Amino acid sequence: MSEQQNVQGGQRDHDDPTRVRDQPALRTRSGTNWLVWGAVTAAIVGVVMVFMAVRLPAVGWPALAVVVALFAAMVVVRAAVRPRRARLVTLAVLDLGIVAVGLVAVLVVLFSAPAA
Repeated sequence: MSEQQNVQGGQRDHDDPTRVRDQPALRTRSGTNWLVWGAVTAAIVGVVMVFMAVRLPAVGWPALAVVVALFAAMVVVRAAVRPRRARLVTLAVLDLGIVAVGLVAVLVVLFSAPAA
C-alpha cells in the first residue's frame, strides 16, 4: 500500500482529521479565523502587558510592542502569502508567538519580583 494511503479504508493520510497537521484550520480555511483569534489573543495579552508595564516597564512595554508586531505580521501574512497551507501554518505559528511572548513576559516579571 502506498505511503499516501491509510491502511484502514484506503483514505489518504491528509484526510485523517485526528492528525494535528491535518486539521481543517490548517488545510482548508482562508485565514480569517486565525486573524480573529489572533486579535483576541493579542488583545488579552496586550491588556496584561499594559498592567505589567506599571510594575516593570522594561518588560511590559517591549513585550507589548512585540505582541503588536506579531499581530501586524499576521495581517500581512494573511494578505500577502498565497499558498493556503503555508499561510495557515504561518498564521498559527504567529498566534502561538503572541501567547509565548505573553507567557515569557509574565514569568520574567514573576521571577524578578523581590522576595517578601
